[in-house]
Amino acid sequence: MKLKIIFILFLVSIKIYSQEKVGINNLYFEDKVAYTNSDNKRFTGILEIKKKNGHIKSEEVYENGKITKMLIYFNFNDKQIVCDEFIYDVKTSQKIKHTGFSSNGLQYWETEFDENQNKKKFSFYKNNVLYTHQEFKNNKKHGKWFCINKYGIKCESEYNNGKKIKSQTIL
Repeated sequence: MKLKIIFILFLVSIKIYSQEKVGINNLYFEDKVAYTNSDNKRFTGILEIKKKNGHIKSEEVYENGKITKMLIYFNFNDKQIVCDEFIYDVKTSQKIKHTGFSSNGLQYWETEFDENQNKKKFSFYKNNVLYTHQEFKNNKKHGKWFCINKYGIKCESEYNNGKKIKSQTIL
């Protein structure tokens, strides 16, 4: 059983690392679909966008011409660190999730979007502990909200169509 799992992980890693990486000059776009200049086929692989000094500024992952993921990097002490990750719906090319990361890796935040590109959920983590969670509907506060303030006190609220209907502090 362990051997099967290792083999499957090996095959997945080959697919990830064997994707073609190209520069922006190798592609052209029509109606949000990426095509290769060389053969006019829909692009599957990774588009690398580099700075003049050679550092990678961002990477975009494409499947059959449609964007599925974008990573934005910043360079910190000669290390390349992901500062933002965007996940896209492969059918519509709409952003469905954005994750941002602090340079020290101790904090990150996630935003989920609905089919109209409006914020649906927002969560903030510090040292892998949830500090804030917010829910939205039609750009209004809706659903459960949670936070831990700077004194460690937990607060919970509930909203309906932008109006607070319940709030409590948990000691």
